[in-house]
Amino acid sequence: MAALRGVKTLDMVGGEITKVAYEGAEYERVEGDAKVGDIIRLPGNSYKHAIPGGFYAVISVIDRDVIVMENCGNHHRWTEGLYELFRKKHVRLKVGDYAKVVDEGEISITGDIVKITEDDHGYIPFRCDVITGKGAGDYFWARESELVHATEAEVAVAKEAEAKRSIKAKWAKIGRKVDEYKVGDLVKYLSDGEICEVGKITDRKVMCSTEEYGLCGELPKDITLITPVEARFDRS
Repeated sequence: MAALRGVKTLDMVGGEITKVAYEGAEYERVEGDAKVGDIIRLPGNSYKHAIPGGFYAVISVIDRDVIVMENCGNHHRWTEGLYELFRKKHVRLKVGDYAKVVDEGEISITGDIVKITEDDHGYIPFRCDVITGKGAGDYFWARESELVHATEAEVAVAKEAEAKRSIKAKWAKIGRKVDEYKVGDLVKYLSDGEICEVGKITDRKVMCSTEEYGLCGELPKDITLITPVEARFDRS
């Protein structure tokens, strides 16, 4: 990762930046030792491969110095005190939030993306449904220290995985694989909403009996199932 894009200044005091936003999270100016996940802002007269005044993600910390990725793709070590340090503002996770596992517990896997489905405010308060990663499909309970808010990009990937899982479950409920159409099914065109009956199935297409054009071959992505043939009372 080179210089971060999309970092927005939220607050300044005496000409100094004190708060920024990145990927939907707020970062506040702090003092002290850097941690992985922090953001640093480089000075105006930075090293030749870095952008002066640019923001960089801390990918490692060695002897209180930070390691960042330069624009040229190499790692660079910055000495403590030669940069401004920003840390993500703590916001407690809530039910419905997506989070990344950062501290591996008994059954959790570091790096998995989870969705918080319950918060009992106890010692281990969060029930986490694992959306993506090695534990996908499982769940576990986690402490707040084991999780961080997922980034916008991670949330997008998680929601896509959830959508695919939901579609798979919908088809499995009627004993079929995804997009497994049968003759006699009622389907709807996504383009104009016309409802048709499936008249034939080929290797690649679903042949639909349209009102205006007769039997038309369609790709599964262009139609959606309305009523499976097994559930049609008029054909029982």
